[in-house]
Amino acid sequence: MSGPNILLLMGDQHPYSMLGCYGDGTVKTPALDQLAEGGVVFDAAYCPSPLCAPSRAAMMTGRHVHEIEVWDNASPLRADWPTFVHSFRAAGYRTILSGKMHYVGPDQLHGFEERWTQEIYPTTFDWTYPSRKGVFINPPGKGQAVHRVSESGIGWTWDMDYDEEVTFRTLYGLRTVKRDSGDRPFLLCVSFTGPHYPYFAPQEYWDLYRDEDIEIPAEGPAATIANDPQHVRWFRQYAHLQDPVTDEVCRRARHAMLGRISMIDRYCDRILSALRDSGLENETIVLYTSDHGDMMGEHGLWFKGTAYEASARVPLIIKGPDLPASRVAEAVSLLDLGTTLCGLCGIDPVYPESDGRDLSGGLKNGSFREGGEAIVEFYGDGTWRGWRMIRSGDWKLIHVPDTEEVLYNLKQDPGEWHNLADDPGHREVRDALRAKLKQGWDPDLCDERRWRSQERRMAILAALGPGEPRAWQQPSAPVPHPNPAYRTDGKEPFQFAFTSR
Repeated sequence: MSGPNILLLMGDQHPYSMLGCYGDGTVKTPALDQLAEGGVVFDAAYCPSPLCAPSRAAMMTGRHVHEIEVWDNASPLRADWPTFVHSFRAAGYRTILSGKMHYVGPDQLHGFEERWTQEIYPTTFDWTYPSRKGVFINPPGKGQAVHRVSESGIGWTWDMDYDEEVTFRTLYGLRTVKRDSGDRPFLLCVSFTGPHYPYFAPQEYWDLYRDEDIEIPAEGPAATIANDPQHVRWFRQYAHLQDPVTDEVCRRARHAMLGRISMIDRYCDRILSALRDSGLENETIVLYTSDHGDMMGEHGLWFKGTAYEASARVPLIIKGPDLPASRVAEAVSLLDLGTTLCGLCGIDPVYPESDGRDLSGGLKNGSFREGGEAIVEFYGDGTWRGWRMIRSGDWKLIHVPDTEEVLYNLKQDPGEWHNLADDPGHREVRDALRAKLKQGWDPDLCDERRWRSQERRMAILAALGPGEPRAWQQPSAPVPHPNPAYRTDGKEPFQFAFTSR
């Protein structure tokens, strides 16, 4: 059979703005910037949800989070939800996953026929937190909270071990895939766990940057916390971010993030070089994206979990044979990814229902209409009521049940400081966006389904107690490591183990 190969490279929690091709003059990302020079760069791409498991599950299925009910990082994606990988497998593609996809539950493939690595995070319900009575608050010093920012700096962390393993197995696989696959094209997803916090960078990558070059976010026109929308106040409580970190800590954490991004760029460079060396570059569509962003001190916030651009917007670069290089201002979503890839490869989806759009025509023609739309929703850690956001043209509306709405004009107010929802002059655009945002969405029903899901999972966890096993068996990596001491920095090799957040 014929058809282009697909190489999907994914970062985790990569702020869209921290790439040279997105205008950052400090970050050193030569490999991804070179990919962007010959590809299509989307300037307004959004994740389906600013949290790992929900965003990835929604991206793979092309369905909104509330449809597939992957509410948080301990929600299972049911095995009866078709993914775009199923479509490629049905069309004869060899479908491979190398790295993280944060699938919870016994199905760790969801259409992939091979996994070259195990999952890095628990496939269990262990990260379930109750929120029916209010936003779950992390105990001090636990979970995703401000202490993660304060302990940033130079160092090697356990998740870097995982990315080393992902890179090694991908390089090994690319050297053999043409020989082993015959005339079958492949879909290979390479998904790193970096540059997700912990905010550390190895010395080699830390030294790429000087402290005096690290910019810290500017303060808003008024006291940040006083202007918080309700969903942001919930997140501050959850992550103990009521008081902004010091400039010194902010600069140190951002320094580490830049180093970690350069580390991911180096991995991508090695993988793209292996693709060229294998003679497959001209037969392969290459993409780079992330599951969500990171606030990195914007509005005094860190991590993800809010509707702000730094949290919900993602880098998206696509390069392929016969795809003219361009920049796209239209708002798009990772929900569009599956239908678009099917369109580019001439594949019929195995399940036609999708909340995503097919962008393949615009990619092939190098022409996109202005004023596209993207919807983001969130029910995970750090919120009480699930919320929804819509981006349409220059406008962005956030709707949280039973609280004030938030309306921004991103062209006039890119920092998202001025809420225009109650401005009579913008009532018409607010009402039009609200009507679109609420189509097919019942927030009260979604919250009730989410809370019941949490309660079922917590009941199962209580029944299991401290016994083993608490996880479903994961597929082991099929490619034996020829050198068990392999590490590019000479440290001990990666040993897989579940790790608490």
